[in-house]
Amino acid sequence: MKFRRILAGISAVVMSISALSFSATANVTAYTEDNVFDNLNQAEITKDMGAGWNLGNQLEASVNGVPYETAWGNPQITQQTFQMVKNAGFKTVRIPISYLSKIGYAPSYTIDSSWLSRIKDVVDMALSEGLYVIINMHGDGYTTVAGSWLLCNASSDQQTAIKAKYENVWRQIAETFSYCDEHLIFESMNEEFDGTYTTPNRTYYSNINDYNQIFVDTVRKTGGNNAKRWLLIPGWNTDIEYTTGNYGFVIPTDTYRDSSIPADEKRIMISVHYYTPWDFCGDGSWNKTTWGTESEIQTMKDLLTKCYTSFVLKGYPVVIGEYGAVNKNNESSRIKYVSEVCKAARSMGMIPVIWDNNGNGTGADSFGLFDRWSHQVTQQGIINAIMSAFSGNPEPAPDIMTKDKALAVIYSTKNAKTLASGTADASMAGAVKVRCVFDCASDVSFNPYTYLNLSSTIAGTNSQTSVKGNSYDTGVTKLTATLNLTNAVKQGDSYNISAYTVSWANASDYVFLIRSLEFLDSNGNVIKTIDKSNK
Repeated sequence: MKFRRILAGISAVVMSISALSFSATANVTAYTEDNVFDNLNQAEITKDMGAGWNLGNQLEASVNGVPYETAWGNPQITQQTFQMVKNAGFKTVRIPISYLSKIGYAPSYTIDSSWLSRIKDVVDMALSEGLYVIINMHGDGYTTVAGSWLLCNASSDQQTAIKAKYENVWRQIAETFSYCDEHLIFESMNEEFDGTYTTPNRTYYSNINDYNQIFVDTVRKTGGNNAKRWLLIPGWNTDIEYTTGNYGFVIPTDTYRDSSIPADEKRIMISVHYYTPWDFCGDGSWNKTTWGTESEIQTMKDLLTKCYTSFVLKGYPVVIGEYGAVNKNNESSRIKYVSEVCKAARSMGMIPVIWDNNGNGTGADSFGLFDRWSHQVTQQGIINAIMSAFSGNPEPAPDIMTKDKALAVIYSTKNAKTLASGTADASMAGAVKVRCVFDCASDVSFNPYTYLNLSSTIAGTNSQTSVKGNSYDTGVTKLTATLNLTNAVKQGDSYNISAYTVSWANASDYVFLIRSLEFLDSNGNVIKTIDKSNK
């Protein structure tokens, strides 16, 4: 998330050097490594990580480019912080971290030793509680933060230095934490984009892909546990649409991973954030205080399903690294929101990590679940809803069509393909409509330039229809297109139903998966279904 300050006017305060210091050993429980690294697969790591929580506005907080953990009014992190979170039921903590002025000059770009030591202390506190820990490079890529440098929109002649700096910093981080087992996960960066909320610039997106590739290669080459560790990468601004859609995101290759990892398993996770709709989740204007209609829930599920089809089904776990809704004295809607997000995420094999900045008021920035000063829960209802979503059996995963189960696979700019043909039997008699149920590919947008065209010839009479996309959705399931037949079907009629598509972009795999054809009578009842099982 963008920096969410819980106290106003702090940035104007000039701090002395002594005020920036901290007790690096206060309240630290030693984390001991038993040298056993469990090679958890996708299902195992997802289940183990469960529900997560963000230690927001602490190690990523900064003033005038100088990061320090009390910069935005929060107390020093102690062991009790993580004991509090663990006791509430969370199994994963994400620790956002900024480096900024703590990075030295070229060519070594040495990280300030006291800052790196403090980060290590905080990570050890969390690991010693048995928690999974995600650490990242958080604020260094924000265009609005003093001292930021990981800028995808910097000129091409600046990118060489940026990439060299990025590589050197991540090498130091990886070497510092090489002793940690599978409970530690590195996240390459956070909400990296050019600061504009429009369609991604392809050149800038290419730089983000380069950063992710440098990150994976650099961490892996440090060897040891880092060659086996799960690594987490985001797309453009961790935006679901811009990460799953045809906008330029590329999953990095994992060339240097340890040979002990089975060839058919991944060790890369995908990071997205979910604050939809923003006027409910983050906007402090109080214009929208309710959430939970059938349409709103379906919108959420549709977005997460894109992650499911694009990544989870292909072996890449998805971490919803941030989600949440500010307190507007609307607990029932906020409970509904976190409950539905967590249930959907769990059903799809994702890890939701709620944002918490210790903001315990109301309105903008009030994402707090705990009071970090007193180590008390402040939003027990929200926490209960999250834990309830992770109790018992998960909801069924989405019904996603695969090529081997499909009635037909329709490719971009191909000739018409017959979906079904033959002689109508008694069960088809009286049909006046044919409805096609289909899924849209995860790699091609079903936008206004993409059409699915259906044609039927029944007893020599032709009927046609065409359906086009109205958005840039990908991975959408169970869409429908309906043919109105010129004449009702009679037993003994010959029939042939075909489909083809025209798309503005060639698909790397497929454009549509046809699930089934449904024959409907004049009352709208399905009287005959043709799918792969009875084609």
